[in-house]
Amino acid sequence: MTNNSENNRPPKRDPVPFDGLLLVDKPSGISSHDVVSRLRRIMGTKSVGHSGTLDPMASGLMACLINEATKLSQYILEGDKGYRVRIQFGLRTDTLDTTGEVLETHPVDINEASLLAEAMKLQGEMEVEVPIYSAIKVQGKKLYEYARQDKDVVIPKKVMNFWDIKFLGMGTDWAEFDLRCSKGSYIRTWVDLLGNALGCGAAMSGLRRTYSAPYYLEQAMTLEAIEECVKKDTLSGAFVAMEAALPMVKRIRVKGQDQVLLGNGQISHDLRSQLIAVFKPEEDQYVQILSLDSGKLLAIVGLEPGRGFVLKRVFKY
Repeated sequence: MTNNSENNRPPKRDPVPFDGLLLVDKPSGISSHDVVSRLRRIMGTKSVGHSGTLDPMASGLMACLINEATKLSQYILEGDKGYRVRIQFGLRTDTLDTTGEVLETHPVDINEASLLAEAMKLQGEMEVEVPIYSAIKVQGKKLYEYARQDKDVVIPKKVMNFWDIKFLGMGTDWAEFDLRCSKGSYIRTWVDLLGNALGCGAAMSGLRRTYSAPYYLEQAMTLEAIEECVKKDTLSGAFVAMEAALPMVKRIRVKGQDQVLLGNGQISHDLRSQLIAVFKPEEDQYVQILSLDSGKLLAIVGLEPGRGFVLKRVFKY
């Protein structure tokens, strides 16, 4: 008997010969996992990751990692983020956004001057509780699992950093801001702090990621546009090759025996001498090693106390 679900399944796509980043403009209403699943189908590979989760209600920039670029995850994740946030005043929810259960409501009577004064106070580093509805783990269990099971848990605090706050506009019970934050900072928490400071409560009603260092939303493409590019075999625009994925990290180019040794997990004497010359411990965490002949990214090297220069990642194409 024929299985209709199998007949309706889209044909499996041949793997796309691409190793690098895909800058995706995620729509709201789907999860980050949904984006990865669609890219696996579009690119014809299971080797797809991303550089930071966006909640289903959020939209905007996701730097997704394809094939060998999945090994770059920790280096892409370390960057700062930028967001456009829409705030609903007059309520507090359990999730700190408007998708959650309303815990309390308050009348709203704020003006632009008071709003800006309180928002600008919420800049810089601060140690605050993380949202109970988050994936932070306590004793091996995610916080949102405690919340959903209505179990008591001590909510951990975390140092968050917010800056470059820009006011975009407001109405009688809402406002919009652009702001930057450090990796792992929660915009929902910033919104909640602002609502508390104003005395009326607040919840996040919209969020769009505009920046994920060093990339901007303007460089991204929708999933539909990416699929069209793949069909036409035009890997450009939102496709970032491995060798261009970390523009802020210093590079050294090698060839010949130096390159062969790298492939075997070894750093040659000549390469080690070059690393000593360019690596500045006070400003560098890593150095990229590229092939002088092909231009491809071969490895990432770091400096470890007591060990010297070590290979952090070696890439094979």
